Amino acid sequence: MNIITITFVHPEAKSPKYTFGSRVAITSNCQPKEWAKGKITGLRLDDYSGSTWNYTVDLDYPQGYCEELAEEDLVAENELASC
Repeated sequence: MNIITITFVHPEAKSPKYTFGSRVAITSNCQPKEWAKGKITGLRLDDYSGSTWNYTVDLDYPQGYCEELAEEDLVAENELASC
């Protein structure tokens, strides 16, 4: 497998919290054990703020559904026990 390193240069951007392949859960108002889970398959800087990361999450559904979410809507899957 090839390893690709991508460097982002932006005066206001901080490093993304999650990287490609990270396992995450989408926060919602139900119990954490019921939150949708998936894998990060893409990321981009927000068009307007330039300092907010948006993540594409490939959800663990048979249909292969993807969703784009902001960092504050996600939690690492291994942190679910503490939620």
